[in-house]
Amino acid sequence: MADFEEIEGASSLQEDEKKASLLGPDEDSNDTESVEESQNNNYKYFALYTYHANRPSPTTSPTNEGPEGSSVADFLQKEAVANSDLSISVIATDLPAENETELRSTIAKRLSRGTVYSGSGNIAAMEIGLGTHDAMSYCYYCLLRQPRDETLRMEGDSGGMTSREYVVCLITNEDSVLDLFRSELDVFSHGLLPLVDANLTEIGQIQEYLSSWYSSAVEYICRSVQKLQNGIPYLIHAAMMDYKVDIQGADDTCKKDIQKFCNCCSLAGVLHQRQISSESDSNTATSGTSTTLVDIDSGDTSKTQKPTEGRTTFTLKIEGDAVNFDNTECNDFCLDWAKALSTSHVDRPVYLRQVVENFKLRAIQDMNTLKRLIRQAESDHYALYRSYLFLKNCGNGAILLQTAKMEDHTATAHDAQHVLKSLEEFIEENGGFTNRKR
Repeated sequence: MADFEEIEGASSLQEDEKKASLLGPDEDSNDTESVEESQNNNYKYFALYTYHANRPSPTTSPTNEGPEGSSVADFLQKEAVANSDLSISVIATDLPAENETELRSTIAKRLSRGTVYSGSGNIAAMEIGLGTHDAMSYCYYCLLRQPRDETLRMEGDSGGMTSREYVVCLITNEDSVLDLFRSELDVFSHGLLPLVDANLTEIGQIQEYLSSWYSSAVEYICRSVQKLQNGIPYLIHAAMMDYKVDIQGADDTCKKDIQKFCNCCSLAGVLHQRQISSESDSNTATSGTSTTLVDIDSGDTSKTQKPTEGRTTFTLKIEGDAVNFDNTECNDFCLDWAKALSTSHVDRPVYLRQVVENFKLRAIQDMNTLKRLIRQAESDHYALYRSYLFLKNCGNGAILLQTAKMEDHTATAHDAQHVLKSLEEFIEENGGFTNRKR
């Protein structure tokens, strides 16, 4: 039993080290004043461009059929050649004229090289004359394409096609904000599609929409933390458990802010199965073990969330400044997370998002540790006990166990299911997890 005590002691030491590393960067008063002064000098601009893109004939679409088919590289090269002399026009912007001209030239060069793709946006450092001399600006730019049947038309006898496409650009001098909030910026950018049409009749609405990009896609996290206050750990717990969140009594802006914050804290978009090749599947079936670990994916959470049916509903009621919850269950991990968010710097979105990402990374690392222990416990009773100690001491055991049960590979692995069931029964016999309730 001495070995088990050593394990528990080491686990406690590691826990203290983890907590210290998750609370964000240490800053004295001088650093804080410097950050506040820097924030006052930050700028945020936008620009929306349009152009007519030429595309090769459908018969030259990329395939993977070997030498007889056109490769993806060949197709992209043909498309780049077809658009080598394209001209882009500005639809809406708040940039000074000189800086807008520099940005338009830079974007046009990237488009002509075929290095701008639809879907997820890109981020690049650019010199477009903003700020002090030789200062770099950081630009998020995303290509928007309308549905194929609405925009494509045949051009001449060549069989090629042309379509009207758009590039949204969001510019700031904050080097980390665009990368940290890239997924929100993708959603925001694609929200422009309903506003742009063939005649571009809604310029006023487009201008108003684009001018809100920083508030909508970045500052929501500050408003959510300030609004939820002591209720932050309960919403984090609901997000981690992948509950369906029902927000009542709030206006549309507040609802959207809290839903974005919930999605931001959820692991639904970052935990997924690695695709295993048929050869790996056969090896796994032969050995009776699974090599699947948690991987990180920055894709859309809507593709990885469970269906609404069968999910537990978490109700949040807002009445003025008061926020009430129908479920106040949480754990030490969520309490530490909430404390790191609410103790200071609640008006700094970059700091808050870094705290969120640090805690999500820790949850992913803990999930990988648990999966390794479960895999070992299939043939080792000592590893089974280590799994129990890990779940008991990590402060997030209930969520990790729930996530492990929901993984697709464990649903078909008999040995893993047996280990999980044994862990559940043993934990219940020993008083369960020490979840906190208000």
